Amino acid sequence: PRLPHRGEGQEFGQRVELTQRIREILGAYTDDVSILKELLQNADDAGADTVAFCLDKRRFGTHSLVDEQMAGFQGPALLSFNNSVFTEGDLASIQRVGDSGKQKAREKAGKFGIGFNSVYHVTDLPSLITGDHLAFFDPHAAFVPAKSGGGRATGRLYTHTQAAAWASAHSDQLAPYRSAFGCKPGTRFEGTLFRLPLRTVEQASSSRLAPRSITPDSILGLFDGFRREAPHILLFLRHVRRVTLY
Repeated sequence: PRLPHRGEGQEFGQRVELTQRIREILGAYTDDVSILKELLQNADDAGADTVAFCLDKRRFGTHSLVDEQMAGFQGPALLSFNNSVFTEGDLASIQRVGDSGKQKAREKAGKFGIGFNSVYHVTDLPSLITGDHLAFFDPHAAFVPAKSGGGRATGRLYTHTQAAAWASAHSDQLAPYRSAFGCKPGTRFEGTLFRLPLRTVEQASSSRLAPRSITPDSILGLFDGFRREAPHILLFLRHVRRVTLY
C-alpha cells in the first residue's frame, strides 16, 4: 500500500475479526451442554432464582421486520428465561468478546464476555429482551439494520418501551417474544429472555461461526444431556432454586 506523505495519516492498529475470535472461543466449549450451563451460571450471578429453557418450534411472520435480512431467523429457537433484569453493567459486559467485566468480581463465576459466546454453537443471531431493552447480536454484520453511516453493525440495541410506534410497525419481529414467560414487548419486562434461532442448513453453509445446522431434535438431545448433569451443576449455584425444561 502507498505510504502516507508528511502529515498525512492512514488507518493503522491491531484488529480482530469478530467471527474468527468467536470460532476460537467455541473451540473451548465443545460440549453442547455448555450452552445451558453458561446461561444458567450467568442467571445465578445476576441473582435469579428461577430459570427455564424452552424449545420453541413455532414459525413467525416475516413481513414487518426491522430488516428483511432477518427473515431467516423467525423459525424454531431455543429460549432461555430467568427472573432477573440486566443492569447497565451487564449490558456492557455481554458486548465484550474474550474478556469480561465479571473477571474483576471474583464472587461472580460466570463470564458474559466469554461464556455467553457458547450460544453461537446453535445460532448466528442471538437476541435478548430484558427490562426496557431489546438487543440483537450479529457477528457477521449481515442481518441487523445498517448503521446511519451506511455499513452494517455487529448488533443493535432498542429501547422497546419508549417506541410504541416502532413496536407496532415491527410486530412480526417482536412476535417470538410476545407472551413467552409473560413477556409483552412495549412494556417493561421484569426478567431476561434470550432467543437463539436455530441455525438452518442454508445459514450453516455460509456461517463463519459454525458450519453446522441445528434441528429441534438437536436441542432435545441437549436437554437430555443437561438432565444427566443437572445434579452436579446445581451444587455450585448460589441463587437458582428452580430450573425447568419445556
